[in-house]
Amino acid sequence: MAREHLQVNRFGFAEYEDMIELAHGVDAPRVVGVLSSIVELVLAGEDDMLDSLSDGAQADLVVPLGMCARMLSSGDYSALELVSAACTVRYSAESHMSEFSDSLAQMLSQLPR
Repeated sequence: MAREHLQVNRFGFAEYEDMIELAHGVDAPRVVGVLSSIVELVLAGEDDMLDSLSDGAQADLVVPLGMCARMLSSGDYSALELVSAACTVRYSAESHMSEFSDSLAQMLSQLPR
């Protein structure tokens, strides 16, 4: 059974009812740090990490990370928007974890689900 999202937030991430409770207990600075590190590693990294990924992994990871980069650079987001972004990145990446470096996979596993 598919879950119904409550809304799509201004950054383009779907928000679900269970994320509301998760947002209340999240360590926002830690999640921001992890997301920022992932964005830096994948989008601004100087190594050939992206080129080593399949087309599907690139698409599934780069699109939500680009949206996250825009959200993080604004500095103006709620805990719910942050959780929604983090959950989307983790969900989008999960089926490709075997393609990622150990450090990227470890960072992704720190994000909320």
